[in-house]
Amino acid sequence: MDEAPAATTPRRTGCGRLLLCLSAAVLIAGLLMAWLFADLARDSLRWLGRLPGQLTSTQLTETFRESVTTIASTEGDILEVAVLETHETLSRSDTLRLFGGSLDLGTTVSEIRVPVVFRYHLRLSDAWHLEEDGRGGLVVHAPTLRPTLPPAVRSEALEKHSSAGWLRFNAAENLATLERGLTPALEARAGDARHLGLVRDKARASVAAFVRRWLLQRENRPPAPVLEVRFADEAADGGRMPAP
Repeated sequence: MDEAPAATTPRRTGCGRLLLCLSAAVLIAGLLMAWLFADLARDSLRWLGRLPGQLTSTQLTETFRESVTTIASTEGDILEVAVLETHETLSRSDTLRLFGGSLDLGTTVSEIRVPVVFRYHLRLSDAWHLEEDGRGGLVVHAPTLRPTLPPAVRSEALEKHSSAGWLRFNAAENLATLERGLTPALEARAGDARHLGLVRDKARASVAAFVRRWLLQRENRPPAPVLEVRFADEAADGGRMPAP
């Protein structure tokens, strides 16, 4: 006797129920997402509706902030006597060697070239002394010639360069260190013998004109020729006026 095949209807019914549940979940999720997007769209439309009024009422401004650190008076005690404009070049090199110098890892070289304005002055409150030389002329013993600090750097024309050695990777760091020391280095140069020597003759001419036009006029005396101007910071044999 042949046996009857097993019924499969319950299994198909279970799969159908699962598909029906999944379809319902997808439908509910779709409706929820549609509701959320619709709400977002309504908010966007309301914002866009207010946008023209916001654009017309918004004012764009630029603010410049200034931080004042020091305000000081010279009390009229400064007599500027010379100005020097020059291009200054500063460089910094860094070499790395290992094993007692037998292995050279290269040298990093950084350089800055910048136009600088150096100014020089005398203090009116310092000691001044005038003496006649016996020939109808004057010798002026003037105070120390001083640089006005800090020097003025023309940063718009500043040039900088840095290159690292073959196994060095510190070009930017070496250049940054050089930049941080730029102002102190220029201040030191302003007062060195070379820079002072460049401006002494111009400074002597300024002092001679100052003596003739102001100091001697106070005594109602005719201007006398100034034969020498000696600064307190130079040797005793210096001070001869340059030939006109």
